[in-house]
Amino acid sequence: MTIFGIDISNNNGPDIDLAEVAREGFSFIFAKVSEGDYFVDTTWPDYRDTAQVNGLLVAGYHYLRADCDIDAQADLFVGRLGEAAAMVDFEANSGGIDIFWSFVNAVNARGREIDLSYIPRWYWQEIGSPDLSQVPGLIQSSYVDGTGPASELYPGDDSPFWIGFGGRAVDLLQFTDSAEVAGHRVDADAFAGTVQQLEELFGNPRPISPSGVFMPLPDPQSEDHYQKVCEISAAAP
Repeated sequence: MTIFGIDISNNNGPDIDLAEVAREGFSFIFAKVSEGDYFVDTTWPDYRDTAQVNGLLVAGYHYLRADCDIDAQADLFVGRLGEAAAMVDFEANSGGIDIFWSFVNAVNARGREIDLSYIPRWYWQEIGSPDLSQVPGLIQSSYVDGTGPASELYPGDDSPFWIGFGGRAVDLLQFTDSAEVAGHRVDADAFAGTVQQLEELFGNPRPISPSGVFMPLPDPQSEDHYQKVCEISAAAP
């Protein structure tokens, strides 16, 4: 099966109806939290909380800048992220792979594990095609032409866009920047796997509301998966 999500930020405005996004069949969002050591996205906390209330898996991302202090960037990101998966946006002006790992390590040292890494193939080539075999949750981007519903634009699970690089398989594919979703044109992403596998990739087995209450999942298999995770956690020393 193929699961779809969207990638949003202040550039898309603060008014995307995430309840409608969920009704249209999307399962997850990526939303911008911060950039460098100087910018916080004012749309983040509302998009995070509204997405969770509507049963969407959420990852918040930091746009990594090579020209800013790593520790200051990690402090800014971790301080704003809250209850969501952590994602690094590593592309133009982000520097080399050493900068990437310095930031990942800085975030991890602050008690938050990086779950996802947006690294387009073109940028990987631009920085010398380094080894990516250990990066968490690789998201690659290659765009199809045109606009329309995400499911119609999607190039398919056998598209060459999915071919891995840097010694790493591609986990998620951003395949357009012009999907028509909830009355907006946004970036759309695909995951070729099950809901359970996607939850594990996000490091967040079940969306939660701002009150901290676990939200019901729409699929009985996901509920069963969640119960098993709870049993395993309870049995752990």
